[in-house]
Amino acid sequence: MEGVDVGKALAGVKANLAGPPRPDEHAPLSTYLDVWRRVMAAVGDEAFPLRASNAFKLEDHELFGFLAISCGTLGEAYERTAKYRELYATGARWELQTDDAATRVIWYPWTGDLADGGFRAAMEYAVVDMDNAIRRLGRGEPRPMAVVLRHAAPATTAPFTAQYGVTPTWDGPLYELRYPPRTHELPVASFNSRLRDYFDEECRRQLDALGGGARVVDQVRKALIRAMDGGDATMEGVAKKLGLSARSLQRRLADEDARFADVLSDVRAEFAKRYLTRGTLSASEVAYLVGFTEPPAFFKAFKRWTGMTPGEFLSSRAG
Repeated sequence: MEGVDVGKALAGVKANLAGPPRPDEHAPLSTYLDVWRRVMAAVGDEAFPLRASNAFKLEDHELFGFLAISCGTLGEAYERTAKYRELYATGARWELQTDDAATRVIWYPWTGDLADGGFRAAMEYAVVDMDNAIRRLGRGEPRPMAVVLRHAAPATTAPFTAQYGVTPTWDGPLYELRYPPRTHELPVASFNSRLRDYFDEECRRQLDALGGGARVVDQVRKALIRAMDGGDATMEGVAKKLGLSARSLQRRLADEDARFADVLSDVRAEFAKRYLTRGTLSASEVAYLVGFTEPPAFFKAFKRWTGMTPGEFLSSRAG
C-alpha cells in the first residue's frame, strides 16, 4: 500500500515470510524489531506505524480479536483477552487501571533501546493499535484525553495529534493512554454472549497447546513477577524454581538473546511504578518489595529507569 518493494525491504530477515506463521510459534523479538527497522528505513516516515495500525481490523487478530468484539464492555474485553495475551505476544503486556480520575491503559514493553528506530516504531504501533481497538470496540468511539509516550518527539507531530485527538506527551515515564473515568464500562456494540463464550473456550484450548513451548525468558519473567513482594529475585533463586542451575539458566537466556539482569530490571521498573501509583506505600517500602535492601540504591535505579525520582514520577501521574 505504501509503494515499497517488500522483497527488497525485507531481504535478509531471519524468518519464513513465504506463508502464514505457525499458530504454535512466536517470532523472536529480534526478528520483529528487525522487520520494523527495515520497513521504517524503506518508508522513511515516522508516522508509518499509525497508518499500519489503521490498515488492520480487529478481526485480523483472529480468535484473539473475535473474543474482544464479542464481549459486553471494554473492561470485559480487556479482562477476557488478558488471560490469553501469550497467544498474541510474550514478554510485554497491557495493564488496565481505573480510578475516579481516569481509565488508564498502560503498555509495559519489552526491554529495548528507545533510540533504536525499530524498537520505537514497534512501540508506536503497539500504542496506536490499542487506541484503535478501544475506538472501534467502544460505543461512541472513545478518544483519549491524554497520551504519554516514552520516546522522543518525531520531527512532525501533526499525524500523531490527528490520530489521538490530543497532542501526545513525549519523553514520558511510561506508555499510557488516559481516558475519561468509567470508559472501561462503555458497551461493545457487537456484544454476543454465545460467541464470546465460544471464542473464550477456543482461546483457552490454543493457550493450553502453546503452554509447553514457553520460552525461558518468559518463564523467568513470570518467576520474577511472583517475587515482586519481597521474595527471592536472584538468579540463583529463580533458577532453582525453574529446576535449573544458575549457569544453565544464564546459558539458555543467552540462546534467546536475553540477559537475567535486563529482565530483572524491566520487572522491577514495572512493579515499582505500579506500587508507587497506588499511593499507599512509601518509596522505601516499594524499594524493599522490588528487591532493594537500601533505598538509595532503589532511588538511583528508578532515576535510571524513568529519568525521574519517585516523587517526580508521582507528580507527573497526578497531571
